[in-house]
Amino acid sequence: MYPFGDLPGNLAAFCGVLRREYGFRLGPGEINDAARVLQRIDLTDQQHVRDAWRTILSSSRETAIAFDRAFDAFFFPGPSGSPQERQPRTERAVSKSDAPTSAERRLAEQGPHTADDADDDDTGRGAPSDEMADDEPSAEEPTARWERARYSALDVEGVEPLDVRPVSPAWRDAARALVRRLQLGLSRRWQSAPRGRRFDLRRTWRASLQTGGEAVTARWLRRVHRSPRIVVLIDGSRSMIGTQGPALDLAVALAGVTRRVEVFAFSTALTSLTLHARRAGSGRLVKVFLNRNTWGGGTSIGASLRTFLQRHGERHVTRETLVLIVSDGLDVGEPEVLRDAMREIRRRAAGITWLNPLLETPGYEPSSRGMVAARPHITTFAAVSDPEGLARLARIVRLRR
Repeated sequence: MYPFGDLPGNLAAFCGVLRREYGFRLGPGEINDAARVLQRIDLTDQQHVRDAWRTILSSSRETAIAFDRAFDAFFFPGPSGSPQERQPRTERAVSKSDAPTSAERRLAEQGPHTADDADDDDTGRGAPSDEMADDEPSAEEPTARWERARYSALDVEGVEPLDVRPVSPAWRDAARALVRRLQLGLSRRWQSAPRGRRFDLRRTWRASLQTGGEAVTARWLRRVHRSPRIVVLIDGSRSMIGTQGPALDLAVALAGVTRRVEVFAFSTALTSLTLHARRAGSGRLVKVFLNRNTWGGGTSIGASLRTFLQRHGERHVTRETLVLIVSDGLDVGEPEVLRDAMREIRRRAAGITWLNPLLETPGYEPSSRGMVAARPHITTFAAVSDPEGLARLARIVRLRR
């Protein structure tokens, strides 16, 4: 994999190429970090090395693209599709200007290589003869032509890709209706408004400076409605496959109409999706990579809710918070853990709404251990699979005032 020398020497030479030929702004700190990260990764896997160095040495999307191009030219010379073991180490990728790279110049300083040297050199650094380039692969060598390696998070074992998509206007309208339904009364704070109940003398005087001291336009104050805080907890376990799309649409719709929303996903562990939901709520497609402990794994509702309370309960769960749990209630954990977590959330929050997609199944009865443990603490029990379901939820949701 390495054109010459050992790994630290190649790292220093590669950073020099990035500085001189690609305009990277690299100093001793970045090179030191790139060397230290080699202690944490698998050095036999070029994907790990590429991904780790790209994170440290690149600072933007453009530099990341240039990094991949420089990485291939430095560590993977030769024609595209040629197996790595058949590529000579002294052959470098030629640029459009046919100018030799810095690594070529360094190899040239080591002296010329002959065809005999190439046969005797076990490292494969000698320049190949024309006969070797035209030879067909031997019986021991694979006949398939490999493409150049590219790092992709999809290839990492245990990582599940998830698309968080923008929602339709119907979802937004239903989410806006839910937020209006959950308004908690008037705030104690007064704010400026075109029309209001209290005359704002200070702002009126300040505005009169623009008209020579004449109070032409009156300023008013009014008290605004307190916006509720909403926490959405989505069950990402295998038993919820096929019903998680509406749950994500619900979270994105709420994030698009209010900033006071927090979104979490859980399977056997808890992960925050708040930033991704807000980006999707603004109209952008967001791709998220979640491990099996969060999406597509087992089910541990009680332990996940307990983790949520320990990490985020003090900040996000108050008397102005509605907790939305989207789950089928199939829990493999101890019912006592789920019961204690639900009791604590009920004590702190204004209400708990449990959205079970199985409620729309004819003949379904919430008789699983998880649902039996959670039912006494639920204030609203419903199912939402489309914007109409969310609009119905806005009419029946209940809170503790």
